[in-house]
Amino acid sequence: MRDRLTRNGLVALFAKTSYLAGAATLVGSTAVALPEGSPWGSANPQAAEHCGTCHFGYDAETDAEALVLRGLPEKPVPGKTYELQIIFDDPEAIVAGFQLLASDGEFKANTGNIEYLGAAIRSTRAWHADEGFSWTLSWIAPEVPSIAVTIYIAAVGGNDDLSPFGDRAFFRTYETSL
Repeated sequence: MRDRLTRNGLVALFAKTSYLAGAATLVGSTAVALPEGSPWGSANPQAAEHCGTCHFGYDAETDAEALVLRGLPEKPVPGKTYELQIIFDDPEAIVAGFQLLASDGEFKANTGNIEYLGAAIRSTRAWHADEGFSWTLSWIAPEVPSIAVTIYIAAVGGNDDLSPFGDRAFFRTYETSL
């Protein structure tokens, strides 16, 4: 049986990782990346801990057109695997990273430097602008059809100064139904 990252599971993950976000803000003027990566679930802009919590200097952009998710079908087939591509277009960013969170289904990494935990997936290192800000991953639609699946996507465009200042957080939400 596949592990599922449910909403209740996210609450537990938030509790386990919340001390890391707080510790990062206490480090002083030099920011230190969270050693475990961004907290799981921080792709949801309504979450207590989201990407804009640690990356600030600008207001977080919700429904950002700079973020595009390609390959998500309008009506997925239960259990089918879909290749998705995240495209992030922030001309001011020198480095970037991403996180996705789905209300159902599960993700798999198609390349290195990406990790996943059931219905959540994130980059584990900053990509540089000369590499392009595009990531490919797989999403396995839930076996049991649900009314709707919500996918939260977040990306941070950073200035690569090793501080949280001047970084920009972008969010976008996609919905599909089985």
